Amino acid sequence: MKNIFLILFGLLFGQMYAQIDSHYWTHQYGAKGLLLNGAVIASSEDETNIFYNPGAIGQDDNLGFAFSFLSPTYANLQANNFLGDNTSLTDSGHDFSPGFAAVRWQPFNNKKLTLGIASFERFKSDINFENRITDQVNETGFFVLRADLDLKRKISEDWFGVGLSYNITDNFGFGVSQFSAWHSQRLDVKLIKEIFTTINPQSVVASWRSDFSYNISTYSGWVTKLGVSFKIDSIRLGATLTTPTYGILKSSAKYRLDDQRTIKEDNLNYVISNRNDTNLNNYRTPWSIGFGTEYLLGKVVVSFSCEYFSKINEYTVFSEVDDSFNGSTTGDAEVVVNVKSKNLAVFNFAGGIQIKKSDKVTLLGGFRTDFNQDNSLLLNDSAEYLGSAPDIFHISGGAMFIYGKNVFSIGVDLGYGARSGAPQFIDFSDVNIDNLFSFSGKNNVSNNFYSVMLFITYDFIFASRGE
Repeated sequence: MKNIFLILFGLLFGQMYAQIDSHYWTHQYGAKGLLLNGAVIASSEDETNIFYNPGAIGQDDNLGFAFSFLSPTYANLQANNFLGDNTSLTDSGHDFSPGFAAVRWQPFNNKKLTLGIASFERFKSDINFENRITDQVNETGFFVLRADLDLKRKISEDWFGVGLSYNITDNFGFGVSQFSAWHSQRLDVKLIKEIFTTINPQSVVASWRSDFSYNISTYSGWVTKLGVSFKIDSIRLGATLTTPTYGILKSSAKYRLDDQRTIKEDNLNYVISNRNDTNLNNYRTPWSIGFGTEYLLGKVVVSFSCEYFSKINEYTVFSEVDDSFNGSTTGDAEVVVNVKSKNLAVFNFAGGIQIKKSDKVTLLGGFRTDFNQDNSLLLNDSAEYLGSAPDIFHISGGAMFIYGKNVFSIGVDLGYGARSGAPQFIDFSDVNIDNLFSFSGKNNVSNNFYSVMLFITYDFIFASRGE
């Protein structure tokens, strides 16, 4: 019976996590990075090069600090048929997109050497689903179902970094950025399925109540980024290599599980429960390689960037065998939790255009992909589900203004994605006593996502290279 509970727990855990996994290119930064939608690996010409391409940190003439103001964002994620045919779950709301702050300068008054520091939020996701469904269990109408689902999912990762570049010539530079990455993620899922008779709806005939949550954190994992930048005449090129997270200084994991099944007619009442802190065996991120080009055509600049993120082979996130009664029982009371994860490879690309209207005004626009890496979670080798969040496509536009030594930009970004054919979490339209404790369903879930973001960035230039 213990193994049955583990399978049910695994199905719940795996599916709900994967439904809302994060993407690699969710956020962009800075005036040109936002307006060109990330097509800046060849040259972003501001402090965001500490992140985008450390080889270009010293390839432009300006030194200063840059930051993005709070960017109001509206996002809507809808999953159709997720809890059965003709059902819909929607999470929508307003929030602020991650900001960016950085500064760069030339130590020792050496125009070949440029140093910078940056702080920004690499990932940020906060999704909430709540829904209740009531329906007849079968055509006779003698039994009725009441089901509740409450889901909360939050992911965040902050990066703090130092970048250093060296210009071999005025047209060729290379650099390295060293980041400290602080990651945390949390999932809370509450599921209730109860069957009653229509003539006595206060007395439960059968029920399943499952409450699960987990929280993992990594403190100061290291990420290194290498970059080169080259320009000749009207062409610029850039390339980057980003390592996986390594050398994590501290990590933690904890979970809570309360699961109860009841069938009144058979006098059946099984309960499994545990909550514990455990060791985080591993947390992995992919290595990536990026490439960018930029072409100057008179007053028009066309740019293109792409980045390949490697596959993450299956690995153990955390694993535990624990007696929730601490040896107080004579029967088997061990709870086994073994969580594994893996990701597919992803190739994203972006394109942008700049049109110089005057010495003080430039119009910019861009597009990019934000493909889903199909994160997959497995529990005790009993369940495997791929992520069903859609691939997202972004388009942006706005203007950049120069006033004295200040660079100011304003713009908008629109995102949209759709996906169909994902597995249902559960089919509430086909529930009976025999399948009350299962997650069987069709592969007919369709997801739709759209977002709108307004942003303002500011770059204050306090010196020129070599001054």
